[in-house]
Amino acid sequence: MRAADPGEPGADEDLARHVAELTAEDRRHDRRLLWWELLAVLLVAALLTVRALWLT
Repeated sequence: MRAADPGEPGADEDLARHVAELTAEDRRHDRRLLWWELLAVLLVAALLTVRALWLT
């Protein structure tokens, strides 16, 4: 199935159908992935801060 391009008739309906098909498990997985990504970013930021403080 081809997604309709923005502005084409039916694009909004296709998007609404796709969002409705997302299951609770999909949303839970996405939320879990978001927290892991946030943790990784915070860890890198902390390491860079420690390195900067160590070198000054």
